[in-house]
Amino acid sequence: MNLMGNIFKYFITFLIIFTCCVDPPEYDDGLLENIPAVINETDYFSLSVMGLDYTEKQEWDLNLSTNVEDELLTTIIIKNLNISPSDSTFLHMLDDEGDTIFAAGIFSNFNFTSMDSIQNIGFPGKIIFNANNFTGNLDCQLILE
Repeated sequence: MNLMGNIFKYFITFLIIFTCCVDPPEYDDGLLENIPAVINETDYFSLSVMGLDYTEKQEWDLNLSTNVEDELLTTIIIKNLNISPSDSTFLHMLDDEGDTIFAAGIFSNFNFTSMDSIQNIGFPGKIIFNANNFTGNLDCQLILE
């Protein structure tokens, strides 16, 4: 009887351990390859992509609450870029009427910073990231001042 009791205890312990385990969480926050992380607030926009042969066109309508007196700080950092001559990736910022405020072809590592008056550039309306075989890290921030 003692042997059956021990077997039953081990069986129950086995069932508890293996039936209570769960799968790892599904990440959707840009910490993994090819999953853009986006923060879109009324005074701040951030896009981070850790790409590995990433090919996709994505657009984000900006939630920035701007007026003509505001200034916009734009920073873009591209690093660890690995491209071939056939790769093409572009980052665009459009105003609320669809006109281009900023366009960058991503062909090499670079750092870009600019402080612009909303009165001069217009009201930012959309960010477009058009990636064709993008391998590298992209960080883009728009901050209202």
